[in-house]
Amino acid sequence: MTFCRMFKKDEVGFAPEQLPPPGAKRPMCWCGDECCFQISDDWDSYGQRYWMCRNYSYSPEKPKPMPKGRKGKAKIPVKEPEVPPPICDFVEWIDKEMSEFDKRLIKSWREHQEEREERQRQRAIKEKAERERREELELRELASLNREKEERAEDR
Repeated sequence: MTFCRMFKKDEVGFAPEQLPPPGAKRPMCWCGDECCFQISDDWDSYGQRYWMCRNYSYSPEKPKPMPKGRKGKAKIPVKEPEVPPPICDFVEWIDKEMSEFDKRLIKSWREHQEEREERQRQRAIKEKAERERREELELRELASLNREKEERAEDR
């Protein structure tokens, strides 16, 4: 059985939760290709197992033409890129819900992310206030220097 991506391997072999259910038949996609087994890493469905088409893509990548021939020639013939397979969005979920452990894990991640974002907001506010304070001090210093110059000019 082939997989679309690498899975963690423990001392005994693949962890059972990282494999398709025993006896599960690999479904065929609408486009005629066999599906591959995946585990979701999206926060809304984290850890859920599913089948997806090998041709599944979020955005198609256009293949770049590859030049062939020698570099010294004035005209470099370009090899035509191979046509990519059709894009398919077939997904069949094996697990219908996230496990309680994964739900708690995602909740913890979200809390940490919110705390981190709040610290970043507070840091940005402090840095802005400090920058404004420094600018104000510089302006005051320039104003006092200008006053001193004017006073010296009047004294002459």
